[in-house]
Amino acid sequence: MAGDIMFTGEYERLLDEKGRLVLPPTFRRHLVNAAFLTKSLEDPCLLVYSEEEIGKAATRLIEQVKKNQVSPHAQRRWAASISEVRSDGQGRIAIPPKLRDQIELEREVVLIGVINRAEIWTPENWKNVEETTEIQPNESQWL
Repeated sequence: MAGDIMFTGEYERLLDEKGRLVLPPTFRRHLVNAAFLTKSLEDPCLLVYSEEEIGKAATRLIEQVKKNQVSPHAQRRWAASISEVRSDGQGRIAIPPKLRDQIELEREVVLIGVINRAEIWTPENWKNVEETTEIQPNESQWL
């Protein structure tokens, strides 16, 4: 994946009074132009995409809609939920109130890397994922 986007790691962060999140330096380099935030349709978290990765996701979704694998309503919902944000000079991004409210995000957050994107979780929801997800490390299947 040389040259590809790689978001990895787990970071505990605090939102400031304006709902801004300080990105780790390793994430900032992938989000130089903009970050695209959206609520996951499957999990109680926010997804953070780079410009390149949001384009790839949109292309996949459009193809699935064309093949009737996904409803056009899902495409509309997902596209309407995306917010483009830019980091400031201190590496902070502002999380829109609507997105914060959708996952009940308050001051404490957990930011995780998921290879091609980052995710923002409440500590409670992330702890639940960690406690209920069984890891079966059969590396030969995916490495």
